[in-house]
Amino acid sequence: MTEDASPFLLPSPDFTCVQPQCRYVAGVRPFRHGTYRLEHEMIREKFVVHNYGHGGAGISMSWGCADVVAKIVRGYASPSEQKSIAILGAGVMGLTAATLLSPDYKVTIYAERLTCTTSDIAGGQWAPSVIKYDERDPAAKARFEDILRTAYRMHEQRIGRGFGVSIRINYTKAKSDTFAKVPPDLIAKPTWFEPLPFKHMASNGWGYRTLLVEPPVFLPRLRNDLVKQGVQSVQKLFKNVAQLAELSETIVINCTGLGSKTLFADNQLQPIKGHLVLLPAQPSLTWLFSNGSTYVFPREDHVVVGGSYEENMNDEIPDPKRCQDIMRIAKDVFAGRALAKEFEDAPWLLRNK
Repeated sequence: MTEDASPFLLPSPDFTCVQPQCRYVAGVRPFRHGTYRLEHEMIREKFVVHNYGHGGAGISMSWGCADVVAKIVRGYASPSEQKSIAILGAGVMGLTAATLLSPDYKVTIYAERLTCTTSDIAGGQWAPSVIKYDERDPAAKARFEDILRTAYRMHEQRIGRGFGVSIRINYTKAKSDTFAKVPPDLIAKPTWFEPLPFKHMASNGWGYRTLLVEPPVFLPRLRNDLVKQGVQSVQKLFKNVAQLAELSETIVINCTGLGSKTLFADNQLQPIKGHLVLLPAQPSLTWLFSNGSTYVFPREDHVVVGGSYEENMNDEIPDPKRCQDIMRIAKDVFAGRALAKEFEDAPWLLRNK
């Protein structure tokens, strides 16, 4: 163990899974090939701003993308023009955009689901995972990093203010490709551990200082604050782009995620299903762990166990066998056992992507 590493062992999870206290859930990430979409266009008389395709980084990028959306809108119409705004989608992208716009504009949210969105099923670690952009393009890289800076700092400002945001250390056995995307001025260099501070884990590894943003706290807080600000939410499913003409608002913010595949004929979008096991809360666990094959995020409501990555699967029906496999992998990691051979080439395992 290096002198920078913790001299004590951290408590390991209790993986006992007895239903209904232990739950199986599944969500679908809105991954977009090439890059996420954050731009505007005119569709007939509507000024449409697109904000979708963030894969597994929606909560992580939310405030930064919302800030870009707000700047685009203000460049088109100042608050003094009193133009109204329709936001399509009630996930984290729609909610954060509404939060930044509602003080100056009349905002209405339209969505098929006003709660229980993909964002509500997210694990909550701040990390730009399952997101793509052209790293060879300096402008694209600079924009991505600016979004991350804004998003991280706006989440950080909400620590201790009832938004479910806290500082955590993410422990991992190998250098993280996900955190390698983060600009070096934003998150401190990871701490090296010899070995990692878990009882049965003899492996060396790293500890990254990041944030945990708990969706069951963060999203309801955003929704409640918007209600107090007078933002209305309307349940409505848009099946084609022609339906935009039915809206009285002249500015439309499209945060429909995978819905944009149909609504705006975006064939770059791909659903990626992820399974989660929600164990009972364990307040003694105040760390995060991710290791390619598994991740464990202890939260106030549950200990979240995940690690699956199933391409072109667009349903939210949990597969009990998949969830049991995820649990077995996580238990083996914390018991100090190697990944079972049957999972080494599993096409649904995140580490094989």
